[in-house]
Amino acid sequence: MERRSFLGGLAGTPLAAGSTSAQTAKPRRQPPNVLFILFDKCRRDAFGAYGMKPVHTPNIDALAQDGVRFDTYYAPQGLCGPCRASIITGMYPNEHGMRKNCHPTHGRGQNSYHGRNPDPFHDERFHLWDNFPYVLHNAGYQTAHVGKWHLGPSNPGFFDTWRTFNSQMFHWIGKPHESVYRPDMQTDRGIEFINANADRPFFLYQSFYPPHPPWDPPRKYYEPYQGRNLEPKGYYETVTSLDWNVGRLVETLRKRKILDNTLIVVTTEHGMTLRKYPGTGVHGYSSPYDEVSRIPLVMHWPDGLPRGMVWNSGVGAVDLAPTIMDAAGAVGRLQGRYMPLEERSLLPDLQAKRDRWRMPLVMMNHCQRLYEGAYFEDRAIRTERWKLILRRFKAFSEGSPGSLHDMQADPEERNDLYGDPAHQDTVADLSRQLMAWGERHGDPIAMELASRALMG
Repeated sequence: MERRSFLGGLAGTPLAAGSTSAQTAKPRRQPPNVLFILFDKCRRDAFGAYGMKPVHTPNIDALAQDGVRFDTYYAPQGLCGPCRASIITGMYPNEHGMRKNCHPTHGRGQNSYHGRNPDPFHDERFHLWDNFPYVLHNAGYQTAHVGKWHLGPSNPGFFDTWRTFNSQMFHWIGKPHESVYRPDMQTDRGIEFINANADRPFFLYQSFYPPHPPWDPPRKYYEPYQGRNLEPKGYYETVTSLDWNVGRLVETLRKRKILDNTLIVVTTEHGMTLRKYPGTGVHGYSSPYDEVSRIPLVMHWPDGLPRGMVWNSGVGAVDLAPTIMDAAGAVGRLQGRYMPLEERSLLPDLQAKRDRWRMPLVMMNHCQRLYEGAYFEDRAIRTERWKLILRRFKAFSEGSPGSLHDMQADPEERNDLYGDPAHQDTVADLSRQLMAWGERHGDPIAMELASRALMG
């Protein structure tokens, strides 16, 4: 179908045909614009809306207050490239094939490809072509990517505007504090795109590299943190600098009178640790523990979402693609490898305010550092109360094969109940759920680890 004819068919349609939430949505003249804002390595406590630390993010907090803040949102893998691939495809890393970062290293590290930088869109190891930006582009949306991509060296072809680098770019254009701060310049490019396309549906993927280190934002962002006992202070100052740019983007939408019919998503692809966990170091990643994998998510869309809502039930980054496509009226046009993506759209439940756990969340990681003398790969399953982590070591290790945490009684995950005889029924129940998930999503490692746990 022609891009423009498909989009013309959506104009005046409140939601995708058959959506259970269509009766409660306001009629609108055209599908919503989509502004997708991604930070890199951003902890949940870096947004003031979460009320965890005395941070300064007034623009993001305003979006949360007038939109939906998700309290239990997880990355399927606590690593940049794999989670970014999951965001756009709605697939887990074992399904789309990206398990490491898409940039080369030189013989070191467990989390990047060695040698030549692969192009996932022209490499049979990866399955990324079924993705929501591609669908929106073919539906007639004007599409742009600005900032860090981390999914290959070039434009795959479905972005009309491409102001992008793959990864590992300095945060300043020149000498720090004596040149232009790159996120400010990238926001300028995003604003230019919005202004050029304000009269037609657009999708802007605005991707900031900070707060990935180094933490060196313009000095004016130091001021809100003077006298505050908050560490690492430079980290939170950096997030405040990004919040200012979020405000600039929102103000552009408001001036163009398109804010109400723009779906704004603000999130990240993983957090970072401030203490050590199995397989991580301080400031680490690639872990299913909450400091890394439980991350911030805010959605704002006055024409289509509740206002002032905190969503407590568990959702994952794999839910974003079907939700965005549902909002655009294109939910049935992208299929997951093992299950229909439309089953995971959050939109019907959000609009009906059905805050419920629909299914367990699953995470998978390659550890970042040796643990008890060996590297491991893990699978973790999170339910409303429990989190079970199972580890598959690459060599013999004395390390624990699993961890179990009561997330209601022990939200900081300090008390491991895996070996407690009183909780073996819980381990078995979660292992069976992980086994069923592995069967549905084609993950032999999940099935292997669940089988081992069931055998004791």
